[in-house]
Amino acid sequence: MENRIRPVPRSLLITLYCYAVLALAAGLLPPLVAAALRLPEARTPVWLASSVMAGGLALLLTRQRRPSRPLVLLLGWLLLVLATVQAFGVSDLPALAAMYALTPVLASLAGRLTGRPRKALVAAHVVAAGCWSGVALMMSAVGLVALTSDDIEYVASAYALMETFDVSLLAWLNFAATLSGIGVALTSEWGVFRYRWVAAKLAISVSILFLAFGWLHDTLETTALDAEHLAETGQSAARLGSSPALVAAGFGFAFLQLLAAVLLSLYKPGGRTRRGRRLLAERRGARSREMPVMVADVREVAREVAELTLRPAGRERLPGWEPGAHVDVVLPSGRVRQYSLHGEDPDAYRIAVLREENGRGGSAEIHRLTTGTRLTVRGPRNHFPLVEAPAYLFVAGGIGIIPFLPMIRRLDAAGAEWRLVYRGRSLDRMPFTDALVRTYGDRVTLLPSDTHARPDPAALLRDAPTGAAVYCCGPEGLIDAVASAMPAACPQGTLRVERFAARGRSTEDGADRPFEAEFARSGRVVRVPADRSLLSVIQEIDPTVDRSCEDGICGSCATRVLDGLPDHRDDILPADERKRADIIYPCVSRSRSERIVLDA
Repeated sequence: MENRIRPVPRSLLITLYCYAVLALAAGLLPPLVAAALRLPEARTPVWLASSVMAGGLALLLTRQRRPSRPLVLLLGWLLLVLATVQAFGVSDLPALAAMYALTPVLASLAGRLTGRPRKALVAAHVVAAGCWSGVALMMSAVGLVALTSDDIEYVASAYALMETFDVSLLAWLNFAATLSGIGVALTSEWGVFRYRWVAAKLAISVSILFLAFGWLHDTLETTALDAEHLAETGQSAARLGSSPALVAAGFGFAFLQLLAAVLLSLYKPGGRTRRGRRLLAERRGARSREMPVMVADVREVAREVAELTLRPAGRERLPGWEPGAHVDVVLPSGRVRQYSLHGEDPDAYRIAVLREENGRGGSAEIHRLTTGTRLTVRGPRNHFPLVEAPAYLFVAGGIGIIPFLPMIRRLDAAGAEWRLVYRGRSLDRMPFTDALVRTYGDRVTLLPSDTHARPDPAALLRDAPTGAAVYCCGPEGLIDAVASAMPAACPQGTLRVERFAARGRSTEDGADRPFEAEFARSGRVVRVPADRSLLSVIQEIDPTVDRSCEDGICGSCATRVLDGLPDHRDDILPADERKRADIIYPCVSRSRSERIVLDA
């Protein structure tokens, strides 16, 4: 995780300032339900402390461009703790709403979580949800036993036990599971309302909350008091009337809802909501939209390697990106090239380009650019993301070091275990070697070929920790050597690669076959001849379809598959995802089935 908070949206600042004002008002005005307060003397100080904390956090985010992430998250966490104390310790009802309001704020400040922080949050959610389900099952069982028993002493004891758990555990577990679930959703790709199953889980949690506070808690409390009175007077359990049935039914219904939430988490049915589909379309549109930029700086970072700093040519801010992302750079000649992003400045893109004498002209043109030159970029896109793993091994060749720079920075900040093996022709041709060794020390191994023999990939992989994620980027020979050694030397690990150029592709029998492509949105069915790409046929129907490299490297033409079996020939999907049937890169990939149905 990065140590600095990126600039936050204005809506979040407005939320914090409004919360500070409302907390101040809540502390100065009389309580909504004074009789419900447990610690009335603590109510005003806690609300005033919340107001000061919220206002201070908002001012920090306003005055400092990129404040310390640990400090911001600490203040946000303390603010949520104050709301929790107010809700459960003081029993002030508005604090319940405050908890729900602050959780998205804290999640937004945290950003996309990876590694240990994400695992900790997921673990907290799983533990809270599991305990909640277990207590709900126990309450249902005890309620059923109380319903079927004729012994009033036993019935009274059962309801006393249920009341104890209801007051001491259920409310806390409900909020812990719900709020941690919202946090997991907001700090991951799932979102809260992007997928039907996530939205359904939230609806279940909130409905149980209203069921408990709106009716079930009072019903249980009344039944427990009645049962205690009947036991003291020696009367029959039948005098309780329909109350035992209502209690058993209420807790049984709540448990069934929680069981449904568990099944939703396991099977994730329903796909995206309308909002999720709209956000996906907007994200794809943003990735394909061209944005004007200006070359703000050009410097040589190694022999024949130029680093360019690109800043917006207008007032619009550059889209954010994650480690492993790249952008399409549209050069003055019209050439389009893909370059990995690195650097920490949120207001600029940094790329590094190796001049290739025998290339197609893009790198030579880049090296002729000067400060002030206007370009356009598309993206960013990320088909080389940093995945969660217990450890990481990075194998870089030459300019292939660039996508690893932001990955290493993030992992090192998070305290993750990682190692870099960096190969190149010579030290003067290997960019950023001094900074890497100075910053990370013996975690970095430099192997320039003019002073070191070619490393044995199998030996490197055998030293990788169990379950390590192995990343490789560089020349074709290096990637092929690591990929060949991976199954025997590191069978418990996963390999992800990024290539500079497309591999040679062919079918199993060497011949392409024609097939049919059905476009689900229009219902059209077209024939894709053996001598044409699927992308060329799609472009005849939708000329605006995004494309860039047309060689299976950049991923800009990614299309969702609804039915059929893709024949993946791209260099984007890792080896463990080559059997995916939900996506296709039509610039190079085809169909194994007679017909393929596309979400287009």
